[in-house]
Amino acid sequence: MIKAFTETERIPIPGGAVTLLGAVHQVTGAATVVEQDGVRVLVDCGLAQGRDARAVHLDRAGTLDAIVLTHGHLDHIGGLPELLERGAKCRIYATAPTLEIARLSLEDSMSLERTPETQVRNVLQALRERATAVPYDSPLVLGSTTLAFREAGHILGSASIELRSPSSRVIVSGDLGRPNSPILRDPETRWDPDRPVDLALVETTYGGRDHESDSDEILATLKRVLLAAERDKGKVFVPAFAIGRTQVLLYYIDQLVESGQLQNTPVAVDTPMGLSVTATYQKYKKLYDREAMDKLARGDDPLDFDDLFAVHRGKDSYRLEELEGPLVILAGSGMCTGGRIVHHLQAGMDDPRNTLLFVGHQAAGTPGAAILRAHQRGERSVEFHGRRLELRAKVEVLRGLSAHADRGELLAWLKALPNLRAFATHHGEPAAQRSFAEGVQRRW
Repeated sequence: MIKAFTETERIPIPGGAVTLLGAVHQVTGAATVVEQDGVRVLVDCGLAQGRDARAVHLDRAGTLDAIVLTHGHLDHIGGLPELLERGAKCRIYATAPTLEIARLSLEDSMSLERTPETQVRNVLQALRERATAVPYDSPLVLGSTTLAFREAGHILGSASIELRSPSSRVIVSGDLGRPNSPILRDPETRWDPDRPVDLALVETTYGGRDHESDSDEILATLKRVLLAAERDKGKVFVPAFAIGRTQVLLYYIDQLVESGQLQNTPVAVDTPMGLSVTATYQKYKKLYDREAMDKLARGDDPLDFDDLFAVHRGKDSYRLEELEGPLVILAGSGMCTGGRIVHHLQAGMDDPRNTLLFVGHQAAGTPGAAILRAHQRGERSVEFHGRRLELRAKVEVLRGLSAHADRGELLAWLKALPNLRAFATHHGEPAAQRSFAEGVQRRW
């Protein structure tokens, strides 16, 4: 029977070990040292979030031969400033889109934390000097270890990392996306069968359950909400995560516009970070999936359409309040913790013509969760950023947009690995890790 490790900080492999510095008992804060025949590689260096904020131990990373980034989300790259300030001198490797998104993410997060400008410049300069872009499926030699980036399908540029040495073969999944997701290619499932995989480290964000909605249901819900706003001349406020979620929403709205199902509703992208990431997506169109490439070939940019406009300046964001509906506003942040969505909701939450459309998880304790809870309880007001506001706008939830593979999709990815000898779970709540491991053992 295949060996399974859950919530395990150190896993032995031939000629070395895999050590989890974060995401051991929780979802966020991925950071993993892979040691093979004397070569030490740190795969990701994320920040933990919420109650897990102290659960990453980058001080234990030790001397490194390389830092490898699977993708540009902060829970995978947010520890870079700490490592650089600690004096890490090794090269940093990632795909080109990941490096661009990482720079945007780090600059944005440090600015929000009011990090001194000199420190921000130093971190970004160190990243520029040490970063090397590596294409997918192009082996990179680091001493006795060879690593390669394989498509993960989570966000643009995301990768699983394959590491080979004379003694072992290790695959770190990174965050895995869902097959058939908009824009992105599917996660890699065609692995070289020339030698066994000694260990696969697999994320388990949704390792304990399957997703409920598919693309058709997502599109139907979005159409219903937007057409209702068009009819009522209301505004639809969408708290949108800048990386991945904003671009997927634009893709779905483009489908409605290009098919003629949505004709008279302007869409404002009111998130500077989201606009920058969207520009990165458009820069690397060659990495789109077949469906998106076919759209481009027909002259349809899936991230651009009539009546779509960008809001760069803060004063223009406030001017959106003066416009009559219908109007869709995509604004950060995704859980309403800050950003431009705050003033939009403060101005429009009391209007029954308007709709607040949640498109992602609202973590406990966030303003978004408070609104959702008040709506579910039938309450007519909510405490929001220090003010008691009337809640008369409609509240909708668009499910199924997760960029993480579910239990069945994770299992299919794992089963595609050749001659797998052992796997370890991380990046999941303990119950999800255990549920996934038990499911693998039953179905293997």
